[in-house]
Amino acid sequence: MRSWPLLEVDELAVLRDDLGSVMPGRPGARLEDVPESVILVASELATNALSYAGGPAIVRLSARDGEYLLEVVDRAPDRVPERVADRPTGQGGFGLLLAARLADEVGWCRTENAKHVWARFTVSSGVHTRDQAGLAV
Repeated sequence: MRSWPLLEVDELAVLRDDLGSVMPGRPGARLEDVPESVILVASELATNALSYAGGPAIVRLSARDGEYLLEVVDRAPDRVPERVADRPTGQGGFGLLLAARLADEVGWCRTENAKHVWARFTVSSGVHTRDQAGLAV
């Protein structure tokens, strides 16, 4: 669908706005949470790439058969992504945990010159209800 080259954290606002404009809703699809989730995960993963890998980064979004695939590529293949669960509040490190909660699947791989962190989101068709906690069921 689209890609965004990022050099610095200040460009994340443009990424979020553009993502919101390229993710159309589909009639009958449970998409009410997907665009916001994709935007949030893209922002978190791109922030990680710019902050921990030292930038630049490329964010890519593709769509196929009821799925969105978000990929963030940076130039630090030796910096392994970490899920940090026990870090004090306010010290960051929760981007991958958040991505794992919002996406259907999250993973990463590296090549000789780059690291690719990806998240897959499924768009389900049909009518869904919400439980008492507001979660789609």
